[in-house]
Amino acid sequence: MIRSISLLTFIFLLLFSFSQNKESVEKYDADYTKADLLFNKAENLSQKANYNEELEEKLNKEALNLFLTIIPAAEKNKDDSLLFHCYYKTGILYHYFDSLNRALEYYKRAINQQGKNISLADSFFFKPYLFAGSVYYNTEKFDSSLFYYQQANLILNKYSTPLQESQRLYNRLGAIYFETGNYKQAKNYFEKALSVLEPGNPFYKEFLFNYKNNIASAQIKLDEYSEAFAIYQSMLKEKINRNEIFHNLGQISLAQNKNTDALNYFNQVNYNDNRKQMLLNDVGHAFYNLKKYDSANFYFKLSESENTKWNNDRKNNQHGINLRYTATLLNEERKYEEAVYNFHLAIIQFDNDYNEKDIYKNPESYSGIFSYINLFNALTGKALAFENWHNKDKDQKKLEASLNTYHAAFKLADYVERSYNSDEARLFLNKIKYIAHNKPIAISLQLYELTNEKKYLEDAYYFDQLNKASLLSLNTEETSLRKKSIKDSSLFQKETIFKTSITRLSLKAARTTDSLQLQQLKSSIRDLEIELGKVIENINASASLSATHLSNRIPSVDRVKKILDENTALLSYHLSETEIIIFGITKNSFFHYRNPINTIFYQRMDSLHKMLNNSSGVFRNQIAVFSAELYSYLITPVQLKISSAKRLVIIPDDELHYLPFDVLIDSEKKYLIEKFSIQYLYSTTLLSDKKQTLNDQGTLAFAPFTNRSFTDSTISFSRLPETQKEISNLAGESFVDSSATKTNFLLKANSQGILHLATHAQLNNEKPMQSFIVFYPSQNDSTDSKLYAQEIYNLRLDSTRLIILSACETGTGQLIKGEGLMSLSRAFSFAGCPNVITSLWKANDQSTAIIVSKLHTYLSRGFAPDMALQKAKTDLLHNTSIDPRLKQPNYWAHLVSVGNYDPIRHGLKWRWVAIGTIVLMLVYYFTKKTTTKKLPDSRNN
Repeated sequence: MIRSISLLTFIFLLLFSFSQNKESVEKYDADYTKADLLFNKAENLSQKANYNEELEEKLNKEALNLFLTIIPAAEKNKDDSLLFHCYYKTGILYHYFDSLNRALEYYKRAINQQGKNISLADSFFFKPYLFAGSVYYNTEKFDSSLFYYQQANLILNKYSTPLQESQRLYNRLGAIYFETGNYKQAKNYFEKALSVLEPGNPFYKEFLFNYKNNIASAQIKLDEYSEAFAIYQSMLKEKINRNEIFHNLGQISLAQNKNTDALNYFNQVNYNDNRKQMLLNDVGHAFYNLKKYDSANFYFKLSESENTKWNNDRKNNQHGINLRYTATLLNEERKYEEAVYNFHLAIIQFDNDYNEKDIYKNPESYSGIFSYINLFNALTGKALAFENWHNKDKDQKKLEASLNTYHAAFKLADYVERSYNSDEARLFLNKIKYIAHNKPIAISLQLYELTNEKKYLEDAYYFDQLNKASLLSLNTEETSLRKKSIKDSSLFQKETIFKTSITRLSLKAARTTDSLQLQQLKSSIRDLEIELGKVIENINASASLSATHLSNRIPSVDRVKKILDENTALLSYHLSETEIIIFGITKNSFFHYRNPINTIFYQRMDSLHKMLNNSSGVFRNQIAVFSAELYSYLITPVQLKISSAKRLVIIPDDELHYLPFDVLIDSEKKYLIEKFSIQYLYSTTLLSDKKQTLNDQGTLAFAPFTNRSFTDSTISFSRLPETQKEISNLAGESFVDSSATKTNFLLKANSQGILHLATHAQLNNEKPMQSFIVFYPSQNDSTDSKLYAQEIYNLRLDSTRLIILSACETGTGQLIKGEGLMSLSRAFSFAGCPNVITSLWKANDQSTAIIVSKLHTYLSRGFAPDMALQKAKTDLLHNTSIDPRLKQPNYWAHLVSVGNYDPIRHGLKWRWVAIGTIVLMLVYYFTKKTTTKKLPDSRNN
């Protein structure tokens, strides 16, 4: 009986509970319907002409309260689908009321529903990721922001058509790239945002203005001033947002140092929000450039007042910029202590994780995303102020503080360079580094002279190498690490496909005159560059390739000593406006020399370069005079230090890249090449002690013009009959005339140890990527016969150990300060080939053939490339049967050896083989002779 009553009670309670639960579900379903109605009604209000802000706020409050009431009941019943919508919309409402932390909490709750058993497509989670990223972005937590944006982007990539708000994502990704200084990629994303913006969007005009404005802002940073100016001028016709337009026009003028024009534009701007701080900074900056320091100071103080008004002591970039500008002004006014202090405060503003108050300390490590360029400028400004402070009171501690701050600045630059995934962004950063690179070298040497401590001389060497070919060395390091870490070749295949497609379309765009077609090509290139950026990020992630994982690329002095053999001296040159500094390293020594120079030195270099490019021979005497004069600057100061060497490894700097050191003449009228083999190196970062083997590898040779000339629509290429001699009798595979096509080259390029191109080349100094090497024309189609520099960068030549480019001007090109010549030979180095023999000017066919034929002879005997080239050149100079005219530097000095240093191991290997053979023969002879003498005795027994 009792058991029956208990059972009935249990059933009653169960039915009651079910009834209650059903009523609860029905209630919160009804409440959700009501809340959603209020939410949508408020959202629709903002799109109406008679917009009522008070009503919108009232509706949103009611909706928020209802959602907060529904959520606990839905959580209790584990109604995951409903919970997603409640969390997401609650996040939006908190976002509306500027309660960002609460908004972020609910966006994350919505995102956490993704893995649960709910019937929601991935597209539903796009907006929570996007808006969570926006919260982080607005609070300047860019690292977290980027993570959520990337997750949203992964969802977006799954769909063939853009999702709602996709334009907002592209714009924000562009903004993050902009913040990090990658302006090319930022521009790509801003343009992508504009391309997917639909005219039916209720905020179309607002978004259209913002995206165009962002594109133009990126163009200003890329020095594309006329393009940015045109965008703003077209936007003025719309008669909206005139404040922003005039402000931006002023910034263009400011960037071009047209400060009066900038002030005229700024005077037409009237902000009533926190943008006023930025405007006042810009006005102050313009007055500073005009050397009207009182006016500059006045506006900087007004900007500081605006910061106090709007930002409530929260870190922000404009406050940092104000502090940096103020510090720069104080430095100009010789108030160095105050300047240092303000620069230090600016550093704190630009680095979210740094709060150290001690001005003698600096950030020691970097992570996350922030305003890199502003931070770098603040650090270098602080270093300069410390140096000026030392010059005033002669306190060595301040000079050491200056050097330490430069170390922090260049450590930042190195970190940023590694975090970029495009060469354009890295080159832009190098331009900023270059402006400051002279100072730390000079300070290091000053401290060395004061203290005689070796560490300061090594600091000077470090800063010298830090500014040389950093882009090339970083790419080399990354390529090596990728190969070791990643086994999945599909990622590299994707990278190659995108790079090849971009190159093909870029070259096509360069030849296109139709404006509509050109715009279509540019859009395709933009989309491919965005996709390529994603692939590279995936590769780097797969290889754990981050700024913090890459090693310090610059080898120590002791490391260099261990790599060099006893017959080699390394000379690294550093040029400034007032002096030339030579850093020398041998197996047993490390030395330096400082030599004052002036404009005459640069004039001599420029004149010699031009004379060497003239094959008429009329400048023979002047060449000798200038070569001797430059020898006194470049070699004489270190002559005794390198007297025991047989080869020189030369690391040029800036304009010295145009000079073949071979032609320098000593007091005995001897060319430098007659004393030393000369190997040019981009930087010690590319030094390697790995053994190279060239003598046992075949040669792949191309000579397309042995029997014919070629003319396309713009230029003629003459017949090169001597090139047949260059490549005759080579072990390997040769393509001559009609078989020497670009197609065959691309098929065979990485198949042999040595690649020899005996052909024409065309230099484009304005657009280095459009320089090219010429192959045999395909039915007079000039595009099929040209291998462009941009294409060479995409090649894989890691099996090729040496490339011989006996074509005109393959070793010269546009000079990028601190990076070197953007030459065709450099493109081959990027493609993976460690050694290139290349030409600095238009080569004479006959003399080139003589040298190159001899070069191959010495290579086959096992000589390193630089030593083989030296012997080939000196053979020509000392051969009495050769026409004396061909012995002028114009005819033989154009060929230079650039690339890996190879310790002397096998240059004379054939001699040792011969000596060994002779020894064995002698041993055999005497052994046989001795045995023969003993035989009669044996028989007598």
